[in-house]
Amino acid sequence: MKNRILLVLCLLSFYLSSEAQKDNYGAGAANVRFIPSKGLLGGRTDFDYLKLENHPGNSGVPLGGIGVGNVEFAPDGRFARIGLNNIHLPIRKSTASFFSLWYKGAKETAVVRLVRDSLPQYGLLGVEDIYYTGLFPRVEMDFGNSIPGINATIRAFSPLIPHDVKNSSLPVVFFDVDLVSQEGGEVSIAFSWEDFIGRGIKEPDDIKGMDGQLFGQERNSLCNGEAWPERPLEQTYSESWSCGKMQGIRQFASGPLKPKRANFQNYVNEVAVLAESREDVEVSVLPSFNIKETHEAWDLFKQEGRFEDISKDVSLLSIPGKQMGGSAVALKTKLKAKEKKTVRFMLVWFYPEMMIDRENDPLEYYWVGGSDYGRYFHNYFNRLEQLVDYGYGNRERFREKTTEWQLPVLNSTMPDWYKFKLINSGYVIYTNMILNKKGDVTVNEGGMGGLAGTMDQRISSHPFYQKFFTQLDRSEMMIFADAQQSKGNITHFIGHYYFGMGTVGGRIPTEDGWMIDNTGGWIIQLVKDYEQTGDFHYLSRYAGRVYNGMDFLKSLMPEGLNIPIGGTTYDDFTHPPVYSYGASIYLATLRAAQVVAQAMKDTVRENEYKEQFDKTQKDMIRLLWNGRFFSYGCELDGSGRKDNLLFTGQLGGQFVSRYCGWGDVIPMEMTKASLVSQFKISLSKTPDYYANKVWDITLNRGIDNRGSQCWPFYLESYTGYTAWQAGYCQDALDIMKHIQLVHLRQGWTWCQNLWNPAELSYMSAPVVWFSTDVLAGAGLNVPRQELRLAPIVEGKDKVVLPLYYPTFWATLSLDPIRKKALLEITKTFGDDEVVLSKIVSVPNGVAAEHKREIAIPAFTVEKGKMLDLSPYWDQIVQRNTEKSILPRADEVDFLMLDYKE
Repeated sequence: MKNRILLVLCLLSFYLSSEAQKDNYGAGAANVRFIPSKGLLGGRTDFDYLKLENHPGNSGVPLGGIGVGNVEFAPDGRFARIGLNNIHLPIRKSTASFFSLWYKGAKETAVVRLVRDSLPQYGLLGVEDIYYTGLFPRVEMDFGNSIPGINATIRAFSPLIPHDVKNSSLPVVFFDVDLVSQEGGEVSIAFSWEDFIGRGIKEPDDIKGMDGQLFGQERNSLCNGEAWPERPLEQTYSESWSCGKMQGIRQFASGPLKPKRANFQNYVNEVAVLAESREDVEVSVLPSFNIKETHEAWDLFKQEGRFEDISKDVSLLSIPGKQMGGSAVALKTKLKAKEKKTVRFMLVWFYPEMMIDRENDPLEYYWVGGSDYGRYFHNYFNRLEQLVDYGYGNRERFREKTTEWQLPVLNSTMPDWYKFKLINSGYVIYTNMILNKKGDVTVNEGGMGGLAGTMDQRISSHPFYQKFFTQLDRSEMMIFADAQQSKGNITHFIGHYYFGMGTVGGRIPTEDGWMIDNTGGWIIQLVKDYEQTGDFHYLSRYAGRVYNGMDFLKSLMPEGLNIPIGGTTYDDFTHPPVYSYGASIYLATLRAAQVVAQAMKDTVRENEYKEQFDKTQKDMIRLLWNGRFFSYGCELDGSGRKDNLLFTGQLGGQFVSRYCGWGDVIPMEMTKASLVSQFKISLSKTPDYYANKVWDITLNRGIDNRGSQCWPFYLESYTGYTAWQAGYCQDALDIMKHIQLVHLRQGWTWCQNLWNPAELSYMSAPVVWFSTDVLAGAGLNVPRQELRLAPIVEGKDKVVLPLYYPTFWATLSLDPIRKKALLEITKTFGDDEVVLSKIVSVPNGVAAEHKREIAIPAFTVEKGKMLDLSPYWDQIVQRNTEKSILPRADEVDFLMLDYKE
């Protein structure tokens, strides 16, 4: 009787916590994620990824900086998804922001907007062709033969420099225009910019009741920033303006824009549209024109390639209800025949630091937890002029350092689609990351009303930040640790874009919500960081939090069951209490916790976690293995097993554990059988392998909620990357490639949605940055002086692969003819010494327990040093172990594996 009461209480607790999460999750009416996909799957595959031709312009490479806003320069030449003020809900498209070219040759004069558009605007026709190279945060755009006699190329970028937060968080965009004339003549480039000051900002009708916790009773709809009305428009002004060698237009409001409630939107009140002035160019400006009307403002440019000389008086720019304004600056120069000349522009925006008066401001105005609402650049710059001067003076250094992290990828032997996908998947560091003056970080989930710091999604989204901006990655991790709840659980969120964020030593506005993989994911990421950096101080600081988290997870186990029961990230579709994803992630968490206990020399806990791992693994297999795959789930007593439901998240813990070097949590033969089942039953039956999370075998179709049928970032990691680890390498590449194609065809490369093929900047796109390690069978354990390598080489062609870790970058070169393997250290970071004395090779498709360990002479990691691995070629290098399944799924038999305890 006592056991039955405990079971009922456990189930009741689970039910209540699940119901609480349903109420809390999504901030009320924020479920804009449920956008029907309209069947937009399948189609063209023959893209020139590094030079897209006449590509859709729904999104483009974001330009701007971390936490300061951005604007996307789209493949059609327009500016799209303008997030200068609001990165969460950017303005979809600009009508009056573009470049235009005027050319006067020996025989004729031509003028065009450098926008692919068949209709004239302001009397300017568009161009027919645009060739677009987009590699975040860089764009190169040329126009073929659209303008007879002149070739123009626009090169745009913003600085994104690994481990350099100051210079990666500037609201600055650079544009260089390369011009080549065939016969010589006069040429002019105009840069037109629409007025966005005060536009797209969401504010509540009233801030009453906004103090306290976000997840309090009846508060979700109140705090859902997506449902707030748009702020009334401002009257704005413009003037001719110069700063050093940069000359052009300053758009501005009469003063700072005071928010109704403090939040992380950008209340931009100054924008500079500038051109570089020098002896061989003429700069002219158009301070203001009405973008909604056809008038004479552009006539002189059409005729002579310049704007009228005007006084420096202030002009009205936008008048609410009467005029939407724009401005333009033009550079005119002369070219000799075959001469190449580069002219330069800048776009810079500014907003003053948002200061909180804690004595006089009402508590509803700001989150009282303690974190500020400033931006990181406010530590260094407090005027627009300072940003312009600093950006101009460091332009070439910024370009070199931004390109530097991309070159190892571009110089690798991987196919172009992979290079394109990998580099561009990092874009959410501009479109989703919140970074304040103090340096606190949280990441906006996207499509969730403003909820940020989503720990369950962070498992997939963090690799790019952790590799390149470890300081920022740790900031969010430390806030999560500091906010650990009294039960020992790590919370679901730590902040909100429209509300506020937590800080170490303060509080978070999103307490109480939790999922099993919130706590597990935090522990896994903490330990992975420790192993890749060797930072024992970081680990030891939070070891107690790890132990508290492990105790919390253990408390979720009903009597007689060794699997925690509760919600997970897969929260939009009903599942039974015992759940394959939750169980496998817990197994990986136990492996991570063992590392912590071992590092802390806590043998009692280390043994406890080892014993728990064995018990949990047995229960997972006993309850959920059905001979071909792990069932979706079952009841607490093992009844009601959902063998008719195939789930793509069942191997989540297996991928994570093997990736981190902690071995298999699911036997390799079961992993292979599960993958073959997924390939045969769901992926091969789905266009582009864009498979539903949950597939009903009886109905032979996916049964996920409408608009939420795939979760591609998890499909990529928990099915695709796990497939690579299991030896199905071509299948893994096909899954990666086709997930990208679904978004690419529609122009959604830089605004990918988690739930369906639609437009939304969702946080998990950087999952691709796991793949540099996965494809090389690579990993790093600094405390153990261990480098893992198991690259695949097929045929006679040389293989070159990039590797990135927080403390160093390397290039792995493999020459199969000479059996030559070299690891070159190309970049190092930090002052701590990293020494390698062991190579560990874990071949794909082979149980991790059969790994090969090779002792090598101690190698100190230093830039320019070369580690010759050729003597160990036969122990490290492997061939693909399994034939591809997906193209011939109907011809392949299921793998059957009986479980025997």
